[in-house]
Amino acid sequence: MRHWVLLIPLFLAFLPAVVLTSSVPPPVRAWACRISFVVIAALLAAPWIWLRLGYDVPARAAMILTTGSFACGIVLSGATAGIVEDNAPPSPAVQHAVLRYHTAYAVRPEPRGKRALDVVGALAGLALTLPLWPIIGLLIWFEEPGPIFFTKNSVGRGGRTFRQFKFRSMQYGAERLTGPVVSPAGDPRTLRVGRRLRRWHLDELPELINVLSGSMSLVGPRPLRTVLVRTHLETVGGYAERHTVRPGIACIAQIEKFHMPPPERLVKDLAYIEHQSVRLDLRLLVRAVLSTVRGERHYDEPALVVPSPAVPASRTDGPLAGVVEHAGQAQDA
Repeated sequence: MRHWVLLIPLFLAFLPAVVLTSSVPPPVRAWACRISFVVIAALLAAPWIWLRLGYDVPARAAMILTTGSFACGIVLSGATAGIVEDNAPPSPAVQHAVLRYHTAYAVRPEPRGKRALDVVGALAGLALTLPLWPIIGLLIWFEEPGPIFFTKNSVGRGGRTFRQFKFRSMQYGAERLTGPVVSPAGDPRTLRVGRRLRRWHLDELPELINVLSGSMSLVGPRPLRTVLVRTHLETVGGYAERHTVRPGIACIAQIEKFHMPPPERLVKDLAYIEHQSVRLDLRLLVRAVLSTVRGERHYDEPALVVPSPAVPASRTDGPLAGVVEHAGQAQDA
């Protein structure tokens, strides 16, 4: 079988990567990558069709061809922009300043079975969604050739900064002019495909890797960027307490609103921390799925700096008050 013919266009596809250097203007480079991808796909499809007519070529060859042409396109853009965009990594001084705020707060132990739930849930999530990853990557890359993945340098358990993995949903280098800012609803810097990814939380699928590595949990306070957390620590009293547990993919605040002011977020997070249990995690995971499918979350504008109000006595206000209270009663029983 003459499948070696397929290697010729694959080899030729890597040559344009030498030409696409950083000196090429981004719009020209983007269109060059798109055109190269289409040409590569055609070059790969032609010999496959020819082989298919004369030989019994397995059907999986079509997947190999698509993956091969996509891989070549990734190489073209990766030659100048890379595969992962490491967004605004905080300086060591900022990380140290954030850690100082957490010295007075001891890390809380996790409920029995929580880590097992995280590992099993993350493995199941990866098994179910992994076929979507190359499709999502191709859609992101074709709209704007560049990095497929995006890392947020966020604050984790104990105030330590970790790399939170996501699919890139915004323009490459979106904060080049603005610096680190909160992305509001309807942000014009968001890619068209990025809006769909955010709507269904598909951009958060790579966070399952964080769950497996232990830097995140399936349920817990939503991790926020270190450079922004430093501001919240200075303006909201007791904000460091939300980092006494692992951050999570789903949380009460994330279920209720697209954005939430830091004081209100703190109230919701502390409500979860006080009543955390495997049973509550399961209930919140169900609510997170339902709120995503139904589109129940509100879209309030974010606030970067707010006054530091007193934390309300009741930390279980809101639509999930019954969920938290019920779980707390079950835990105390």
